[in-house]
Amino acid sequence: MKELVLSRKELQILTNSIYRGDKRYIHVSYPFYAAELFTLDVSKPELTNIVRADAFDWTRSTKKPLDRSFSADELPSYTDLKNCLRSSGFLDYKNEAEITQRLLDLREDARDPNKRPRPVFVAVDTNILYDMFLSRHLPLSDKLSDRTVEASDFRYVLSEIVMTEIDSRITHKYSKEELQGLGAVVSHPELLNEFSNGSGRRERIAKLAFNEMTYLLTELKALRIKGTATKGKERNDIEIAQSYKAWARSGDYDVFLLTADEDMVNHAGTGELMTLQLELPFEVPEHARIDPWRLSDLLYDLTVVFGVISLDNEEITLFGEWGGKSSADYSNEHVKVRFGDEGKLPEVLKQVELCRRILGRD
Repeated sequence: MKELVLSRKELQILTNSIYRGDKRYIHVSYPFYAAELFTLDVSKPELTNIVRADAFDWTRSTKKPLDRSFSADELPSYTDLKNCLRSSGFLDYKNEAEITQRLLDLREDARDPNKRPRPVFVAVDTNILYDMFLSRHLPLSDKLSDRTVEASDFRYVLSEIVMTEIDSRITHKYSKEELQGLGAVVSHPELLNEFSNGSGRRERIAKLAFNEMTYLLTELKALRIKGTATKGKERNDIEIAQSYKAWARSGDYDVFLLTADEDMVNHAGTGELMTLQLELPFEVPEHARIDPWRLSDLLYDLTVVFGVISLDNEEITLFGEWGGKSSADYSNEHVKVRFGDEGKLPEVLKQVELCRRILGRD
């Protein structure tokens, strides 16, 4: 077996190889459940036979421990799959058209001192970072007006409470006893060898949100504003809204809050903030077209959230955790790709080395 460590962007080289290959259907599975998540129909391209919630939940229930050897929370849920489908851009928000129009209007108003005499800043709720809305879902285009809104069109603020909420989730690593407990119930327990001292499911998800936070602070140059976290999600939500309100008043700014939480809309209203709620999709279609450029993001998100996925008929396994994975691997969005045989390895390796050489990373 041969292995490569690839970044999220370099996964595009792997997916390009798949699209150029001789297989029309690629079956993507979660090996610990021995369950297929979906099939990629390369010719369309389309995701087909996306697993149904009841089938997934039944399979998950068969893996729950009879004792307390590990927390059942370590077993990915159907919500995790749906979140990955959304964060990768495969699933749209229910009010996608409204989101696009509101952001376009905000951008135009912010540029007109007669409409918005005070500087306008976009603030984010914690769930916006978990959804990776800014880096993955934007730009958005209005087909009627042919206008496009980019993440870089706005100035941003980020409450320290949001930062603390994410950072406080990155606390747990698997113990030897937990891995033994998992190994007793999951399929393909030999893959757990890669998870020794690795981050748990919640921690891996939080690290994805942490990368989005880093993107917001470094690429979009968001301003950090003061805030004090409290215990309890509902109270923390109120404090987040109040921190943005206090900052807006202190500098005579307008603040426009992005959130996916209906309750946060109410808290923001109390804080006299403009708000836009991103309404989460409820249903997952059994099949739908996928932008080929989105596939690498989807594979990356699934790999990190689930810990490991497999492309069965390509004999390829992707690991979001592995022995020796460092904090730099997380910040650089690395996954480990294991090739079961020569297969696509020579082509992928050649293209990866070429790209790294061009970019000066070899």
